[in-house]
Amino acid sequence: MKEHRFSEDMLDCANVMTQFSKNFPSILETQRDKIDKIYDMIESCSAIHVYGKGRSGAIAVCFSLRLSHFDFKPVFFLGDVIKKVIANNDLVFLLSGSGDTSEVIEVAKKARKIGAKVVALTSYTESELARTADLLVLLPGGMEKRKGWSYLEAQLNERPSFYGGGEFEFYSYLFQETLLSAIGSHRGIGGGIIAKTHER
Repeated sequence: MKEHRFSEDMLDCANVMTQFSKNFPSILETQRDKIDKIYDMIESCSAIHVYGKGRSGAIAVCFSLRLSHFDFKPVFFLGDVIKKVIANNDLVFLLSGSGDTSEVIEVAKKARKIGAKVVALTSYTESELARTADLLVLLPGGMEKRKGWSYLEAQLNERPSFYGGGEFEFYSYLFQETLLSAIGSHRGIGGGIIAKTHER
């Protein structure tokens, strides 16, 4: 009997994720007005802050790093040791699949109170984060934490393509990469400019 190779499983997963990525343009198409608004907010803000917890936090770190490479706005990840206090006219991107992550919601509330604009990336329009934000980008795949562990466990078992539930983070990564690439294209920023800001 032929041995089942690990690489076969990995290639199967890669094919599934390729199919998921093909859905991404249609996700953006339904939110084009929001995307235009995000660009206007980036252009008019004084500084940009990005935050998330757990896996969403990992995407947020990548997002803030990529934004900082443009070197046209101060950019801060709120979990860094060195960070700027959120101020009036700043822009805050917050990532939470469930929209119910307490630390993220707290940042959203404080930012709004100060006078900053909040853009939320989440999966649920009825979540507290969605209700708190100025602008909501809906990306599928987040887990509804408020429904309890039994529900979460069932959802995770039904999603073998994203082990442990990573669909929201997958789409969040695609969102930040396409947003950054679009900014570069729209502003006519050459790749050489980005390369200069990379660590050597």
